Order: sequence, then C-alpha cells, then structure tokens
Amino acid sequence: MLGRTALVPLRSTRFLSLLITFVIVSVLVASGITDDLDTSIFDAVTGSRSHTMDLIMVGITTTADIFPVYFSPLLIIAFILLVRRRSRRVGAILILIILVTTLASLQVKSIVYRDRPSYEFNVEGLEYNVELDAITPKSSSYPSGHAARSAAFALVMSYILRDRRISGVNIGMLLWLYPLLISFSRVYIGEHYPIDVLGGTLLGLIVSNFMARIFRLHEL
Repeated sequence: MLGRTALVPLRSTRFLSLLITFVIVSVLVASGITDDLDTSIFDAVTGSRSHTMDLIMVGITTTADIFPVYFSPLLIIAFILLVRRRSRRVGAILILIILVTTLASLQVKSIVYRDRPSYEFNVEGLEYNVELDAITPKSSSYPSGHAARSAAFALVMSYILRDRRISGVNIGMLLWLYPLLISFSRVYIGEHYPIDVLGGTLLGLIVSNFMARIFRLHEL
C-alpha cells in the first residue's frame, strides 16, 4: 500500500485486510500475548542509544506532535495547503483527517488500555519531557497517536504527490519513510512498545482511507 495504491476503495479486500489486522492486533495486545516479544524488542532498541541518535530521534518524534497547535508541523503544513487556493480542498481534508485520527486513537486507547513502558528518557544537555508530546500523559500506550497521525499524513500527501519526482525518485513513495521513522522514534524514546506503533499505523491508514473516500480525495 504505497504511493499510488495507498488510497484504496472501502469495499476492497485491502481495506478489509487493514480492518481485520487491526482488530487482531488489538485483541492480542488486550490479552497480553504480545508483552514478552514487545519487551524484548523494546529493550533492544532503547539499549542501543547514543547521544547523536537521541537528538535525531527527539527531532523526528516531535514532528508528529499536535500540541501546541501553532507549533505542530503536520497542522502547519495542512494550514499552508488550506490558505493556498489550488490546494485548499486538500488542506481541509488533511486537517480533518489529522484531527479525526487523533480522536480515534484516543477512543481506542480508552478501550484497549495498556500501561506505557516504565522507561525514563533523558538526553544530556537537552531539556525534553516526553510527556509534553502526549495529549494525556497517563493515557494508554496502545495505539500510538503519533504513528497513527504520521501514517494518515503520509497517505494523503503520498497520494497528492504520487506523480511528482525528484532526480527520478517518486516523492509519493519516499513519503512512506516518514511514518517508519516516527514509529521507530516512539519506541526509541521509550514512549511505546513496537506493537503500539504497529497498531497506530494501521489505525491511521484505516481512518485516513475512510475519510479520504468520504471527502472524495481520489477525485483530485
């Protein structure tokens, strides 16, 4: 589901597969079956830190923050698109998708509650509080709202830029590196387990596909 094919019909096998996979992953998390594997991968990622990577990961993860609103990169990009006449519809759709995806992740968090990792992320010489990038610091770890938003953002933007190329590289395809980096950064800074970001990514794709079809993004 990359580039041109990221936006799929709601009655397609691919969209149904997203829904089923998300439900299965959510049930596994709720049952605790994934805890041991999640913890092993989490320990491996957080155990391989370096100061340079710390700074890079903090920079990456904050790009998917939505608070404060006036400093949210995703919303800033959406508002820039909104004020431009040629991209006004895309901007409006993107803002709605980001907000609905955030609300959807909060709703799932209230249904599938999971404690966040017991891990303190400190970076020498940098005052960064991971709790400041969460809407509710004590909220469930599953699913990751950052992963959900970044996947939703990537779907919309990769579709709009599906035919654009830089030095022969398809920009739409390249944009899918963004949710991957966000997902890794969330585990790296100790805010989420691996399956939290997987669930968030799936949720983001589901919500963005649904909203994009409702507002006819595929007709642009």
